[in-house]
Amino acid sequence: MKKVDQFTDQEKVLKSVSWILIGLVISIFLVPLYLPERFCYASLDYAVFVGGLAGPLASLVGFIYVYLTFLGQQRQLDEQRERLDRDEASKEFSEYLNLWNEFRSKVFYNWDKQTGSKAFDSFWGNVKGSVQSNSATEKFDIDDPKAFLHSLKHHLTKSSFNKGSGQYEDFIRMIYPLLEIAERGKLDNKLKYLENLLSDGEKAILVYSATFLDQKDFGIKLFKSGFFKSIPDDYLISLGHRNLIF
Repeated sequence: MKKVDQFTDQEKVLKSVSWILIGLVISIFLVPLYLPERFCYASLDYAVFVGGLAGPLASLVGFIYVYLTFLGQQRQLDEQRERLDRDEASKEFSEYLNLWNEFRSKVFYNWDKQTGSKAFDSFWGNVKGSVQSNSATEKFDIDDPKAFLHSLKHHLTKSSFNKGSGQYEDFIRMIYPLLEIAERGKLDNKLKYLENLLSDGEKAILVYSATFLDQKDFGIKLFKSGFFKSIPDDYLISLGHRNLIF
């Protein structure tokens, strides 16, 4: 989009310049009609004058329009390339989403026998509560990312939900590509769909993992732009984390 805007700005400037030059050429031809007779050149001298001044200006106008044609073709190629990239990204997103849905349907949390998205919600509830408890017993500042990071990582990775079955790690490994593809292909509608599809627990797991554990730039960029901002306060480990994340 930025490149298209740049082309548009160039075209506007060049068109303005070309109209100014055309005006000058026309003025050169019209000068004899408005000058007093004593200031007029002999016809041969004036023809040389017009040829020497108006000719190069007219050539410059022609060059500008040739260049404008080139810019138009370049813009069309860029738009076509972006459209193809978007179509490819959309197809890739759908393929990953199908894999994600298949994986999600088989997730099981043996702590309370929950499955699917409910299993992720239950798992995150335990992780959040455990980190909060650690903060109270170990006396660390829960609003300091460096302080709660160890506790967060421990409970995300060492829980029975992940240990052995690797369900948390599989979730992260499969959800990150969806975000990357959607951002790369500018698939805002796909991001909105994904945001509506994920449960609040799944959102919280993704937000905390991408922001604090893995520090994924594409994820942080999306969160700062408002992605997942609708996550309820009671799914945050601390209310102060909303400002850190979003």
